[in-house]
Amino acid sequence: MDVIILLVSTINTASIWIIRMVHIAVFERDFHKLAVQVGHDFAEFLTWQDVPVIRAKCRRVRRFTLGVVWFGVSACSYFLVSPVSPEGLPFILALPYDATTPLGFAVSWLFCAVTCLYTVMITMALDALNVTLITQLRIQLTLLSRKIVDLAKGTSEKTADPNGEIHSRLKKCIRHHQTIIRNADLLESTLGAMLLGQSISIGASTCFQMFQLATTSNGLKQVGKSVCYLCEMFSELFVYCWFGDDLITESQKVAVAVYDAVPSLQECPLPIKRSLMLLMNRAQRPLSITARGFFPLCRESFVSVANVSYSFFALLRNFRKDDE
Repeated sequence: MDVIILLVSTINTASIWIIRMVHIAVFERDFHKLAVQVGHDFAEFLTWQDVPVIRAKCRRVRRFTLGVVWFGVSACSYFLVSPVSPEGLPFILALPYDATTPLGFAVSWLFCAVTCLYTVMITMALDALNVTLITQLRIQLTLLSRKIVDLAKGTSEKTADPNGEIHSRLKKCIRHHQTIIRNADLLESTLGAMLLGQSISIGASTCFQMFQLATTSNGLKQVGKSVCYLCEMFSELFVYCWFGDDLITESQKVAVAVYDAVPSLQECPLPIKRSLMLLMNRAQRPLSITARGFFPLCRESFVSVANVSYSFFALLRNFRKDDE
């Protein structure tokens, strides 16, 4: 069972990395489009008043993603300085040469270091990129909500046609919302399949790791490595669920912003009220990033994946007790 669990965990980690590289290559054009969406799609809707909001939210995301990346570096460092094999290597390897000699040990340890750092850091760097794309859409929703609330406040009393100005600004808000929806759909189609595979892989690997930790782990060092591996796997899913939940919440606030703007626009013509109603109805369907349509990436989904993993772990442990 220990060999099987070790093999499954190794295959899982390597598979996530390979799938990520293939996924980026297949959807390279879509990722390029999403990366420049702020300048290409949203530039016409931005004003100088939006710059402080964008900078403040980007700083928060930068600190969070840097924290996740440094956690990955710390986890890799702990793995590499904690030997588990008889040769003193951080991984159990089947080698065609003697790894106890100085040269054999140095080559083997260097191979482990490059594999561990490259696999984990590439995976986490791509996670940081995808989270940034989700955050860009969330920031645009925040700016849209602010503009809807202030829709009638900025209308000058000296304007010859105040209703015409409101209609022009409302039309711009609607086009802004449609652009956000279009980019959210593109991001969903780009990430959906990868997130579904990653969720299944993390759930299965977590189940086996908890089973090994509860039944056969010997020594504090092995327990520490298992716990570190579990935290690393969960963090890869947690970042998507955290920022995906923020995207859902922010998209729901658009409908609330439209509702708050209605009292100040009571005297407007019927076409403006009708446009507000249509905008509110569409905003009531929140935007989300899903795992290929099976479930949205939110905090409740993260808890659900953890619960399913624990349920299968409890089932395996009960089978083990029955065999004994």
